[in-house]
Amino acid sequence: MVRSIVMRVSENPILLLCMFALLSSAEHTFAQSETSGPLDLFPKYQVRSTFKGKTAPPILSSHDAHEFRTRIREGVAKGVVFAGHYEVAVWGCGSGCLSFAVIDAFTGKVTFFPATVSQNREAGERLTYKRNSEAIHIIGSLNEEDSADRWYVWDGKSFNLISKRPAILVDDNGDPLKP
Repeated sequence: MVRSIVMRVSENPILLLCMFALLSSAEHTFAQSETSGPLDLFPKYQVRSTFKGKTAPPILSSHDAHEFRTRIREGVAKGVVFAGHYEVAVWGCGSGCLSFAVIDAFTGKVTFFPATVSQNREAGERLTYKRNSEAIHIIGSLNEEDSADRWYVWDGKSFNLISKRPAILVDDNGDPLKP
């Protein structure tokens, strides 16, 4: 039966042209959905439970933790906001730039993100995280290089890159720039 359909399509140039157009538009639509449009990985990396109770004080024994102790304490004061049992401390590092660390509510261990995050013309929030997800979304340049839309998963020790796409860039009016 499949052979007879293929024979009929190959014998009729109009059917062949229609079939080609249909297949190429379906392929274009699939490819476009893979690379454009918003990506939301928060639900895929949901945590089973969230912390309740008194949090441990942050451990400020490392040089960096001691240097940013005020910002870390301010982050801890906001409570658990990430990956079930982590507090997040965020601070500026210049115009359009931020640094951040996560603090374990059980132990007080402070872990810094290994780069600064800056935005110049990228659209979207630089840093997004949720209390009930291990995913973290970062849009911008890391250490002022390689602008991208990135998703990481926090495994309790480090941030693991799971998705990287070109960032959407905007002009002074907020309109998307053409690549």
